[in-house]
Amino acid sequence: MKEYHEIQATKEWIHNFIIHYNICPFAKRVWDHQEVGYYVERGENIELLILSFISKLKTEKISTFFLLYLTQFPNYLDFLDFYYSCEAILEDKDYDAEYQVVAFHPEYLFAGEDSKDPSHKTNRSPYPMIHVLRRDQVEKAIESYGDTDEIPRRNIELLRKLG
Repeated sequence: MKEYHEIQATKEWIHNFIIHYNICPFAKRVWDHQEVGYYVERGENIELLILSFISKLKTEKISTFFLLYLTQFPNYLDFLDFYYSCEAILEDKDYDAEYQVVAFHPEYLFAGEDSKDPSHKTNRSPYPMIHVLRRDQVEKAIESYGDTDEIPRRNIELLRKLG
């Protein structure tokens, strides 16, 4: 089953990169408690993909989940357009108080940074994906962590050092 390999690759990326290098200091707890879901999204119709996104918001009960888009968005800018549509839906349907989304893509680029800068690796994943987090869980994690402003700065320094 092809899907298994993509989910496994995503899990390995989370474990071997995100958790190992502490890119997201909140990831380890949900990983250790197996509170992470993975869904491979099928089809090419953007409207149906958005409906699937909304459906997952309404039905998924775990802390956090990833929606993987294996074939739909090889182009980063096309993916970003889709991601922004999903963000807009969160606002339009008043889901933004409950959920937060983060974009990941193999070609992820931070605006204003050189395309070869290693800092982009924080959001570069094996496949285009949207990470959906419950806002209350994020707020609890932030409360227990403290100064979250330091996280991006630390990640940039680490990734530049690693190359």
